[in-house]
Amino acid sequence: MRKMKKSLTVIVGLFISGQFLLAQIPRQDIDDAFEEIEGRLTLNFFNALDGKPIPEGKVLIEDIGDFQTDINGKARFPIPEEDGIYKVTFRKEGYIETKFEIEIMAGTLFFDRISISPALTLGALRIVLDWGAEPTDLDAHLVKYRQYHISYRDKRTSEDEQVRLDRDDTNGYGPETITLNRVDAQAGYLFYVHDYSNGANHNSLALSKSKACVKVYGDGQLLNIFRVPLKTKGLVWEVFRIENGRIVPINQVTNSKPLP
Repeated sequence: MRKMKKSLTVIVGLFISGQFLLAQIPRQDIDDAFEEIEGRLTLNFFNALDGKPIPEGKVLIEDIGDFQTDINGKARFPIPEEDGIYKVTFRKEGYIETKFEIEIMAGTLFFDRISISPALTLGALRIVLDWGAEPTDLDAHLVKYRQYHISYRDKRTSEDEQVRLDRDDTNGYGPETITLNRVDAQAGYLFYVHDYSNGANHNSLALSKSKACVKVYGDGQLLNIFRVPLKTKGLVWEVFRIENGRIVPINQVTNSKPLP
């Protein structure tokens, strides 16, 4: 049995089709929804190693302005007049400067959770998985061919102690994080994500709808961002390989777990 974590939720009354219904909604989602009503959007920033909010981070949103995260890791900003893609830069001492894009449609953010990597030692690589509320349990897997398989199930730390699963998440959102202290340039690696929540349903679209995003940090910067392919059935997202020390994109959803 996997250890299940609890998240703070709020009981909310919803009036739908003439019926008054009760729903449990995470408090963060409720707070951010109220911000939208008041004409503001919220980006939520978290430490990729422990999942805790990052306060006092500097957030620059191109064509919108400069902002700072509060004690809960939230950066609030006015809803822009025009929908579209906006470039964002996050900075804070002790963390890797992270540049990414956000999509705003109909005055709403497509995805508002970003996990940021603390600084890494030279030669290290960090892989960070974020996603939405559903599925509740996505699992990060890193395979070093013919040597080891890092995941919640198989092994959290490699025999040579060069690779570790820093964080496992079972209640949605993430982050799930794997750190390689040193990449073996003579070896091959594979990183993939498994939809544990829908493990018996090969026709599931849940993984494709999860808004899952993988960020790869190394050399003091954000190296790659991968987003799960949309409208694709399957339980396994093969994200990338590492060959000769270089990241090779795959970015496909299938139903076959890769062999180690």
